[in-house]
Amino acid sequence: MKYFLALFLGGSITLLSACHSRTSELPLLGKQHFTYAGANRCDTTKNSGVDVAVSYILLKDESDGARKINDSLRQLAVSSITGWLDSTTIASNPQAQTDLAKAAALFAADYETVRKDMGSLGGCWEVKTAADTLHVGEKALTVKFETFAYTGGAHPNTNMSLYNFDRERGRLLTLSDMVSDTTALLALVEKAFRKQQALSPQNNLEEQGYFLRDGHFFLPANVGMSSTGMLFYYNPYEIAAYAVGPIQVTIPYEQLNGILREDWL
Repeated sequence: MKYFLALFLGGSITLLSACHSRTSELPLLGKQHFTYAGANRCDTTKNSGVDVAVSYILLKDESDGARKINDSLRQLAVSSITGWLDSTTIASNPQAQTDLAKAAALFAADYETVRKDMGSLGGCWEVKTAADTLHVGEKALTVKFETFAYTGGAHPNTNMSLYNFDRERGRLLTLSDMVSDTTALLALVEKAFRKQQALSPQNNLEEQGYFLRDGHFFLPANVGMSSTGMLFYYNPYEIAAYAVGPIQVTIPYEQLNGILREDWL
């Protein structure tokens, strides 16, 4: 059985407590909540079963852009569950790819299969996801998804993902959409990263225990806008060991002149 345990963070996320950067421009949001209610949900007295809870947002807007963003947010909410399922299982149950209840039911069925094979799992399996806005600008919206999951093993896993949307068109923005000079950006982030980790420019990052790609520093998978600047978020295992925890670097907007495209500032 294969689970997609991709790049997770441990512990709380302190710097992201201020979710909104421009409260005067916040769109109306509707909170959505889903909780698995199947017969084999987690029983804390027996320490067995599954616990699935997903909380996310939708824009209360009738525009075409908001509709497309909402479609993406719904899909991301479901994916926070299906990401823990085997690809063959998902392919055999296509409805679970767009339905939270069906995705949670598959997760619960997976638990039962493993429990029967092993006799006992010694604890409940859990997936808990919470999503909210991190930044709202006139043209861009950044949403963060935080997922806590436990499917056995030495420790639970938590992951944060950032998604940037074009509010008018509703499409997901890539880094190239937002940044005109990725080479200059990479140098800025590495400089800030080294300073934050108390490393000099002469320190070899690999010798210091960091995971590099072909020996070169790299930008993280998760980049987004925040109230104070552009946020670069490395989940555990992405650039350092799990014990190091997540690493986040913020580059103030004033340092991004000529790098960050005017449309998304």
